[in-house]
Amino acid sequence: MTATELDRAAVPADFVFTEEHQALRGVLRELFADPRDTQWRTLLTDVGADEIVFDAVAGSDAATAIDLAILAEEAGAALFDGPVLAGALVGVTAAALDRPDLVAPLRAGAATVGALVEGGASFSGGGESLDVTAEPVWNGAGAQHILVWGTLGDQPAVALLPADGAQVVPLCGLDLSRPLARYLGSGIRPLAWVQGEDARALGTALRRTADLVTAAELLGVAQHAFDGTVEYVSKRVQFGRTVGSFQAVKHRLVDLLTAVELARSAVYGAAWGLARGQDDLQTDIDLATAGLLSRRAALSVGKATIQLHGGIAITWEHWAHRYFRRAHAVAALTGTAGGYARALADLIDRRDGADD
Repeated sequence: MTATELDRAAVPADFVFTEEHQALRGVLRELFADPRDTQWRTLLTDVGADEIVFDAVAGSDAATAIDLAILAEEAGAALFDGPVLAGALVGVTAAALDRPDLVAPLRAGAATVGALVEGGASFSGGGESLDVTAEPVWNGAGAQHILVWGTLGDQPAVALLPADGAQVVPLCGLDLSRPLARYLGSGIRPLAWVQGEDARALGTALRRTADLVTAAELLGVAQHAFDGTVEYVSKRVQFGRTVGSFQAVKHRLVDLLTAVELARSAVYGAAWGLARGQDDLQTDIDLATAGLLSRRAALSVGKATIQLHGGIAITWEHWAHRYFRRAHAVAALTGTAGGYARALADLIDRRDGADD
């Protein structure tokens, strides 16, 4: 048994947040509260989160998928614009290809990375020289490396590409806090390239990582918006009473709290399964459940936040619209709640033998 397998075997059979998890959450929350422009480098170096970003899902003695979910949740709560997901995807790619050199220049934060989160890049050419079109690339503007995946002919393909020599065109999106870009490259020599069945297996790992990180991020969005709404209605007075004391508002807040807590259970249930080395159909069911419930929670809380704040929430200066935008943008770019519900139904049918 390898050191990583021993580490994962030590993950308890019943999930619980440890003191280390709580400490990590506290450190991250303190970091993201600081608006300095050096946050990405600080996160990787001063906090030491490079192993969480680049190694957690791929396998690490120092970090697990639970740590990555905590990082993504706190990043979502802060609307952090750093390449957490792009870094995690590159880490999975480097581990699958046994190429630690691919992430070595990224660990200190001096170089950054962008990624096409959903497969769909257009490739032509071969492994030595590629013509590539990919959009939207998360954190693409200003990145030195870009990870894209899609198909070449009828074969799946994954490539890590340099930004040098290509056009990386910034795009405007609904979520103004997350930079997006279009990658246009001709005759690009990839830093890493894989095609065929190996790329198919890598694509599965990339999708699972993206599902976990986006679900945890949306959980953070929902939790932060919910907490801010509870604080507001507990202080805002109408008709001589705080808004939160009205029965209708109480009922709505309970519904929102239920949605957030269901999403939390699903997200960390999926992360816990990955941390234990679970790699089967149940993994996809857990991740689809987390994707479904986190999207429902983030969208419903985002809508309610604006409504329960009243007129102030529709002003540009108020924070509510930024969380509303982040929730809708992530769902639009990575899959809606309805899409995850359909995927979950198909996975459950497969598990229960409905196709037999």
